Amino acid sequence: MISKKTLVVIFVAAIIVLVYIDQSFRNGELSLNMTSGKENQYVKEYSLPADSAPNGLVVDDAGLVWVSSKHATLYSVDPTNGMVKNYEIKNGAASLENASVNSTTVWAIVQDNDGKIWLASLGTTSIWRFDPSSGTFDSYLSETGAPFQMKATKNGEIWFTTLRGDTLGVIEKSEKSSYKISAFDVGAHTNPAGVFLQNDFVWIANVGSQNILEYKINQENSTVKDISLIQSIPKDNATLFSAPTDLLLNNNILWLTEHGTSFLTSYDIGDGKVIRYPTSQNGFHTTTLPFWIRGVQDPKVLWFNEHQGNKIGRFDLSNKTLIEYSIPSLPKDGYLTYPLNLSQDPHDEKILWFSEWNTDKVGMINGHAIIPFEINLNTTQITLGHGKTGIVDLEIKGDAHSSGKLYLNASSSITPTAELGNLTVSFSSNVVDASRDNTVKLLIDGDKVSPGNYTVGISASDGYATKTKFLDLSVQNK
Repeated sequence: MISKKTLVVIFVAAIIVLVYIDQSFRNGELSLNMTSGKENQYVKEYSLPADSAPNGLVVDDAGLVWVSSKHATLYSVDPTNGMVKNYEIKNGAASLENASVNSTTVWAIVQDNDGKIWLASLGTTSIWRFDPSSGTFDSYLSETGAPFQMKATKNGEIWFTTLRGDTLGVIEKSEKSSYKISAFDVGAHTNPAGVFLQNDFVWIANVGSQNILEYKINQENSTVKDISLIQSIPKDNATLFSAPTDLLLNNNILWLTEHGTSFLTSYDIGDGKVIRYPTSQNGFHTTTLPFWIRGVQDPKVLWFNEHQGNKIGRFDLSNKTLIEYSIPSLPKDGYLTYPLNLSQDPHDEKILWFSEWNTDKVGMINGHAIIPFEINLNTTQITLGHGKTGIVDLEIKGDAHSSGKLYLNASSSITPTAELGNLTVSFSSNVVDASRDNTVKLLIDGDKVSPGNYTVGISASDGYATKTKFLDLSVQNK
């Protein structure tokens, strides 16, 4: 049996061993090829040149989408006029690419408060700055490695993690319009991935050590002097999370993606309570692998990408409802589209952009589009004991203007894959008419489930959007 530690090593290796070769596409302007068929009112897709393999992206303050490709190229996508521009990433004669080095694609892109775009190729030790006004690049040395994720502060700092380097770094303006890059060790084999900033504190999610660390940012003369560890979650060497990759703190709740699972996870800093919200089941029978989280300050919704779910998730913090948007495109040589990165519109938290690594596209989700159906449960809590079957009444509200069917399914936190394990869930009907209201009875039998507290997701889908409500399930001692 493969140990959890071995799985984490495999996960990290899968991220950092991608090797790319430059073949084509240099500076110029390209026509935009947009697909936004009437069959999907939620998602628009924009085509980049073939074999671009886009990954890191960011939406800038003006609404342009900046996205990287494996050709040492930075693209800008302008949704307002239907144009794509591309810029070769190089500083004079020095290019991002180095054929003698096993470098990977760009994972991290961010815009600073001066409007400059920062990016880095994970397998290198360079961080690049792009000036959109002049179309030129500058590069800076990062001795512990290039960023895996970057976050900018309002005062001009850019904090970043180095997945390989086991460090937390910061870019600061220094004298004469130059920059200072500092790196702070966060422990051997931690493999830091996600980073979250709040006031004078910085949080990181560590894939390798499978924990969360909070640091105090110590400043001297208006520059970062060092960082000091405040807390580690969980404490000591206990294992609580499975490959935590990204995080966001809101109202004393840490929200995490556990990339080794199919969960969006909440951790209450006050009492240590963990709730795992499973994604919906998919037709590919795969673990969905949630990866990055995006949310504004005081967010109403959280977004996350599913690396193997063919979906992008949007979690409503007020009513704990998960909406998953299906990605329209599929790769020519496979059945799973890999959305590797995502970025919110800085002026609208319900507009999300994402990169499609193996379809050479970027996509935009309109989170304001009304989902033409609703699923309601007559209870959100259920307790099961020996020989007891739980009954939940579902009300499925349809839309008279819709046609087709809605498909119901269930998922759970009982297994890391969000499958039901030994839990038995049965619907009086798992397919209903989308054009009218429906009442469905749900039976839950946990007789073979180990005692404990779990979360069960009840989902309805029209094939384009999936809406999931959650049940708190308590299975008592037999």
